Amino acid sequence: MHLKLKQHYKAYLLVGYAFLLLIHFIAKDHVFPLSIVFYAFPLPILIVIGLCLTGLFFRRLSYALPTLALTVLLVIIWKTNYYFSTEKVYRQNSSKVLFWNLAKRAQLPVDQISDKVKTHQPEILSFVEAPHTTLKNLDDLKLALPNYNFKTLKGAMLVAAKGDIELLKHEYKDDSHKINMVQISNNSKHLKIIITDLTASVFINKKQPVNIVLGIAKANAVDFIAGDFNTPYESVFFKEYKTNYNSFHNYNNGFTATWPLGIPLFEIDHIWISKQHEPIRLNKYYNDASDHALLISEFEIH
Repeated sequence: MHLKLKQHYKAYLLVGYAFLLLIHFIAKDHVFPLSIVFYAFPLPILIVIGLCLTGLFFRRLSYALPTLALTVLLVIIWKTNYYFSTEKVYRQNSSKVLFWNLAKRAQLPVDQISDKVKTHQPEILSFVEAPHTTLKNLDDLKLALPNYNFKTLKGAMLVAAKGDIELLKHEYKDDSHKINMVQISNNSKHLKIIITDLTASVFINKKQPVNIVLGIAKANAVDFIAGDFNTPYESVFFKEYKTNYNSFHNYNNGFTATWPLGIPLFEIDHIWISKQHEPIRLNKYYNDASDHALLISEFEIH
């Protein structure tokens, strides 16, 4: 039995690899708990596995060449669908929203935030994973950004805006989701925004929390959704979002992945905008103040 297993282990590896590809491209996260496999093996990891298998089979061309060809195809798919070069276009009336998962760091990275604010001049700043221990130097950020009003929100969130901030709704469920809906008013402009942080556990079905966010957004005609969904862009649960909202996925500059620090692996931080508005560009920055990318979305309100 052990001898037979040893003789055929390469075939078993190929069957296992085919299973992973089937989950990623066909099954996705339709069925829980198979979704755990889908979340654990994003396309870059499948490419690495393909390269490893190609090296393992290098003495058997009948295995090595098809595996190499498949891996090259995966690289092409990855580059085509997850790398963008969006031209920077000047729009006089464009608006910008900054979103950043602060990863519960010891304090607010005031220098990094103020630097990006001075460069891009966003009207709204939104943060998740910003508990009181992180906000202990909030006064320093207020001094650095005197033109913004600040409001701390339940669920370890923070929002700042060049205008009035009104909390419209808060919803929280332990080990599932944290949602805050706010309205930002500046002169005659009123913008409804959802800021959300969904569970990072792959052992919890993401269907319900993802759908709860969309349900609140549709019921309240929300203009903008920003959050750490801890769910990849390819998830089937985002399909319904595309009826009413546009993702900034296609407006990226560089790889779309937002986590972990600097590695184009998981795209779990998402920004969606109502189809009545026009997305322009998504700027992404990495620094060691958080293992999530800082996102600045630019759009035009219609």
